[in-house]
Amino acid sequence: MSGTALRVVEEIDGIKILPTIAGAPGVDTLEGRIGPLLNAARGGCHYIEVPAGAFLVDHPHPTESLIYTVRGEWVLCSRGRRWHMRAGSLFWFGDEVPTGYENPFHAPAYLLVFKTEPRTPGHDAGRLEHIEGIRREIEADHAAGEPFTFAELPAAHPARAFARGMGARV
Repeated sequence: MSGTALRVVEEIDGIKILPTIAGAPGVDTLEGRIGPLLNAARGGCHYIEVPAGAFLVDHPHPTESLIYTVRGEWVLCSRGRRWHMRAGSLFWFGDEVPTGYENPFHAPAYLLVFKTEPRTPGHDAGRLEHIEGIRREIEADHAAGEPFTFAELPAAHPARAFARGMGARV
């Protein structure tokens, strides 16, 4: 874990403001850097910075999410279909819908993830500890053979073929 806690400004009851998300604390994982931003009683927002060359097989999450691409580009994958996502794109996935991401490009992509699961209001160290647990699970999956980069994929993998079709060198 690194970074300092975000400064949440509460101007009046029922309003929370993060003056900036730059420099938000996070945890470096094989999926990218992940960090909590602002949480509410019925949802929350975290970020993930997807590194160049990253690959994450599509997998279900228990609750829906909205994901906004702040900067960069990447590939959304679900059930064998792929979409090229760019800065400004927004997508939603429902409960238990498998999604994954691929970044065959030479720059990271910065995503905001809005979740609908109940969370404790406010940003706290508990969220970073939760992400640390996820990091350990991901590392165990990687040790068991799950790929997390394009370099680990076979030459004929569909992610590589899609990326080559967009002009990426993978």
